[in-house]
Amino acid sequence: HETSIGFVLPESMPASLEVYDLTGRLIKAVDGSYVKGYNTIRIEKKDLNVSGVLYYRLRAGDYVVTKKMIVIE
Repeated sequence: HETSIGFVLPESMPASLEVYDLTGRLIKAVDGSYVKGYNTIRIEKKDLNVSGVLYYRLRAGDYVVTKKMIVIE
């Protein structure tokens, strides 16, 4: 089981995705270099090892977004 988080970049650049639990504890971090246009980061459920409500933060250049996701058993 996995999920994909998609995002669009105006140019090729590094980006990072961090997944946190409700207490703010970092669960998973993914860093990489991504191309201009549409990209995806895949996260497998086994890598999270938790269920319930989590938050993820995507950073790329000056762009930062935080969103909620729910992991179901």
